[in-house]
Amino acid sequence: MNETYEYRRFTVAPGEWERVSARLREEGAALARENGGSLFGVWRGQIGLEANEGIALSAWPDEEALARGAAALHAVFAGALESRAERLVATLRPPHPTPPPRSGVYAFRFFEILDRDWTEFADLSARAWPGFEGSYDARICGFFRSLDVQPPDARVLLLTRYASLAVWEASRADVGREEFQRRQKLTRSTIVCSAVPG
Repeated sequence: MNETYEYRRFTVAPGEWERVSARLREEGAALARENGGSLFGVWRGQIGLEANEGIALSAWPDEEALARGAAALHAVFAGALESRAERLVATLRPPHPTPPPRSGVYAFRFFEILDRDWTEFADLSARAWPGFEGSYDARICGFFRSLDVQPPDARVLLLTRYASLAVWEASRADVGREEFQRRQKLTRSTIVCSAVPG
Protein backbone atom coordinates (compact mmCIF):
# COMPACT_ATOMS: atom_id res chain seq x y z
CA MET A 1 0.00 0.00 0.00
CA ASN A 2 0.95 3.67 -0.26
CA GLU A 3 2.32 3.35 -3.77
CA THR A 4 3.07 6.59 -5.55
CA TYR A 5 1.04 7.41 -8.65
CA GLU A 6 1.38 9.78 -11.53
CA TYR A 7 -1.90 11.35 -12.64
CA ARG A 8 -1.40 12.67 -16.16
CA ARG A 9 -4.02 14.64 -18.07
CA PHE A 10 -3.22 14.96 -21.75
CA THR A 11 -4.74 16.17 -25.02
CA VAL A 12 -4.12 14.68 -28.46
CA ALA A 13 -4.82 15.98 -31.95
CA PRO A 14 -8.23 15.26 -33.52
CA GLY A 15 -8.36 11.69 -34.82
CA GLU A 16 -5.30 10.62 -32.81
CA TRP A 17 -6.95 9.15 -29.72
CA GLU A 18 -6.98 5.50 -30.81
CA ARG A 19 -3.33 5.55 -31.87
CA VAL A 20 -2.09 7.30 -28.72
CA SER A 21 -4.20 5.25 -26.31
CA ALA A 22 -3.11 1.98 -27.97
CA ARG A 23 0.52 3.08 -27.64
CA LEU A 24 -0.06 3.88 -23.99
CA ARG A 25 -1.68 0.51 -23.25
CA GLU A 26 1.07 -1.41 -25.02
CA GLU A 27 4.38 0.50 -25.11
CA GLY A 28 3.54 2.60 -22.05
CA ALA A 29 2.57 -0.44 -19.98
CA ALA A 30 5.76 -2.25 -21.04
CA LEU A 31 7.95 0.74 -20.16
CA ALA A 32 6.26 1.03 -16.77
CA ARG A 33 6.91 -2.66 -16.02
CA GLU A 34 10.55 -2.37 -17.11
CA ASN A 35 10.99 0.45 -14.61
CA GLY A 36 9.30 -1.29 -11.68
CA GLY A 37 5.83 0.23 -12.06
CA SER A 38 2.54 -0.48 -13.79
CA LEU A 39 -0.05 1.28 -15.90
CA PHE A 40 -3.07 1.58 -13.62
CA GLY A 41 -5.40 2.83 -16.34
CA VAL A 42 -6.09 5.04 -19.34
CA TRP A 43 -9.38 6.89 -19.72
CA ARG A 44 -10.90 9.04 -22.44
CA GLY A 45 -12.76 12.18 -21.43
CA GLN A 46 -16.54 12.13 -21.32
CA ILE A 47 -17.93 15.01 -19.24
CA GLY A 48 -15.80 17.95 -18.15
CA LEU A 49 -12.92 17.10 -20.49
CA GLU A 50 -12.33 17.97 -24.13
CA ALA A 51 -13.24 15.40 -26.78
CA ASN A 52 -9.58 14.48 -27.37
CA GLU A 53 -8.49 14.71 -23.75
CA GLY A 54 -7.61 11.78 -21.54
CA ILE A 55 -6.20 10.69 -18.20
CA ALA A 56 -3.47 8.14 -17.51
CA LEU A 57 -2.58 6.81 -14.08
CA SER A 58 0.64 4.91 -13.50
CA ALA A 59 1.66 3.26 -10.21
CA TRP A 60 5.15 3.13 -8.69
CA PRO A 61 6.54 1.68 -5.45
CA ASP A 62 7.90 5.06 -4.28
CA GLU A 63 8.72 8.61 -5.37
CA GLU A 64 12.17 7.68 -6.66
CA ALA A 65 10.73 4.98 -8.92
CA LEU A 66 8.07 7.41 -10.12
CA ALA A 67 10.74 9.94 -11.12
CA ARG A 68 12.61 7.29 -13.13
CA GLY A 69 9.44 5.85 -14.61
CA ALA A 70 7.97 9.20 -15.59
CA ALA A 71 11.16 9.98 -17.48
CA ALA A 72 10.90 6.66 -19.32
CA LEU A 73 7.24 7.29 -20.20
CA HIS A 74 7.97 10.81 -21.45
CA ALA A 75 8.44 9.59 -25.03
CA VAL A 76 4.95 8.04 -25.08
CA PHE A 77 3.40 11.43 -24.35
CA ALA A 78 5.74 13.37 -26.65
CA GLY A 79 3.10 13.53 -29.40
CA ALA A 80 0.44 15.04 -27.15
CA LEU A 81 -0.64 18.61 -27.77
CA GLU A 82 -0.67 19.18 -24.02
CA SER A 83 0.33 17.04 -21.07
CA ARG A 84 0.53 17.84 -17.36
CA ALA A 85 1.13 15.59 -14.40
CA GLU A 86 0.62 15.50 -10.66
CA ARG A 87 2.22 13.15 -8.15
CA LEU A 88 -0.15 11.30 -5.84
CA VAL A 89 0.14 8.78 -3.03
CA ALA A 90 -2.45 6.06 -2.44
CA THR A 91 -4.09 6.28 0.98
CA LEU A 92 -7.16 4.19 1.90
CA ARG A 93 -7.54 2.78 -1.60
CA PRO A 94 -6.37 1.02 -3.64
CA PRO A 95 -4.60 -1.42 -1.29
CA HIS A 96 -2.64 -2.70 -4.31
CA PRO A 97 -2.13 -1.16 -7.76
CA THR A 98 -4.39 -3.69 -9.49
CA PRO A 99 -5.99 -1.96 -12.50
CA PRO A 100 -9.74 -1.41 -12.18
CA PRO A 101 -12.17 -2.95 -14.73
CA ARG A 102 -12.10 -1.63 -18.29
CA SER A 103 -15.83 -0.95 -18.24
CA GLY A 104 -18.20 1.55 -16.70
CA VAL A 105 -17.91 5.29 -16.11
CA TYR A 106 -15.17 6.72 -13.90
CA ALA A 107 -15.55 9.92 -11.91
CA PHE A 108 -12.34 11.79 -11.07
CA ARG A 109 -13.19 14.20 -8.25
CA PHE A 110 -10.59 16.52 -6.73
CA PHE A 111 -11.15 18.05 -3.30
CA GLU A 112 -9.24 21.06 -2.01
CA ILE A 113 -9.07 20.93 1.78
CA LEU A 114 -6.86 22.13 4.62
CA ASP A 115 -4.05 19.84 5.65
CA ARG A 116 -5.26 19.94 9.27
CA ASP A 117 -8.61 18.44 8.16
CA TRP A 118 -7.10 15.49 6.27
CA THR A 119 -7.46 12.86 9.01
CA GLU A 120 -11.13 13.67 9.63
CA PHE A 121 -11.81 13.93 5.87
CA ALA A 122 -10.33 10.46 5.28
CA ASP A 123 -12.15 8.95 8.26
CA LEU A 124 -15.52 10.33 7.09
CA SER A 125 -14.93 8.90 3.63
CA ALA A 126 -13.99 5.44 4.92
CA ARG A 127 -17.11 5.34 7.13
CA ALA A 128 -19.41 6.36 4.28
CA TRP A 129 -18.12 4.02 1.57
CA PRO A 130 -19.58 0.66 2.72
CA GLY A 131 -23.13 2.02 2.74
CA PHE A 132 -22.57 3.92 -0.49
CA GLU A 133 -21.17 0.91 -2.33
CA GLY A 134 -23.93 -1.29 -0.91
CA SER A 135 -26.59 1.05 -2.29
CA TYR A 136 -25.27 1.51 -5.83
CA ASP A 137 -23.42 -0.37 -8.53
CA ALA A 138 -20.36 1.73 -7.70
CA ARG A 139 -16.87 1.12 -6.36
CA ILE A 140 -14.29 3.46 -4.84
CA CYS A 141 -11.16 2.58 -6.83
CA GLY A 142 -8.79 5.16 -5.44
CA PHE A 143 -8.37 7.77 -2.73
CA PHE A 144 -5.15 9.63 -3.37
CA ARG A 145 -3.43 12.57 -1.73
CA SER A 146 -1.39 15.00 -3.82
CA LEU A 147 2.33 15.14 -3.17
CA ASP A 148 2.53 18.42 -5.08
CA VAL A 149 0.37 20.43 -2.65
CA GLN A 150 1.98 21.37 0.64
CA PRO A 151 0.53 22.38 4.05
CA PRO A 152 -1.43 24.32 5.03
CA ASP A 153 -3.27 23.11 1.91
CA ALA A 154 -4.05 19.60 0.71
CA ARG A 155 -5.63 18.10 -2.39
CA VAL A 156 -7.35 14.72 -2.62
CA LEU A 157 -8.39 12.71 -5.68
CA LEU A 158 -11.34 10.34 -5.32
CA LEU A 159 -11.65 7.86 -8.20
CA THR A 160 -15.02 6.09 -8.39
CA ARG A 161 -16.28 3.56 -10.92
CA TYR A 162 -20.01 3.58 -11.71
CA ALA A 163 -21.77 1.00 -13.87
CA SER A 164 -23.24 3.84 -15.96
CA LEU A 165 -23.99 7.54 -15.97
CA ALA A 166 -27.49 6.67 -14.74
CA VAL A 167 -25.97 5.08 -11.63
CA TRP A 168 -23.78 8.14 -11.10
CA GLU A 169 -26.84 10.38 -11.35
CA ALA A 170 -28.83 8.20 -8.95
CA SER A 171 -25.99 8.25 -6.42
CA ARG A 172 -26.25 12.04 -6.15
CA ALA A 173 -29.13 11.39 -3.75
CA ASP A 174 -26.51 10.26 -1.25
CA VAL A 175 -25.30 13.80 -0.64
CA GLY A 176 -27.60 13.71 2.38
CA ARG A 177 -25.54 10.96 4.04
CA GLU A 178 -24.25 12.36 7.35
CA GLU A 179 -20.59 11.67 6.58
CA PHE A 180 -20.83 13.34 3.17
CA GLN A 181 -22.50 16.41 4.68
CA ARG A 182 -19.69 16.79 7.21
CA ARG A 183 -17.07 16.14 4.53
CA GLN A 184 -18.62 18.89 2.40
CA LYS A 185 -18.11 21.35 5.27
CA LEU A 186 -14.39 20.52 5.25
CA THR A 187 -14.17 21.02 1.47
CA ARG A 188 -12.89 24.37 0.26
CA SER A 189 -13.61 23.53 -3.39
CA THR A 190 -14.23 20.46 -5.52
CA ILE A 191 -14.38 19.64 -9.21
CA VAL A 192 -15.27 16.45 -11.04
CA CYS A 193 -15.04 15.04 -14.55
CA SER A 194 -16.08 11.69 -15.96
CA ALA A 195 -14.19 9.44 -18.33
CA VAL A 196 -14.46 5.97 -19.83
CA PRO A 197 -11.70 3.39 -20.15
CA GLY A 198 -9.75 4.17 -23.29
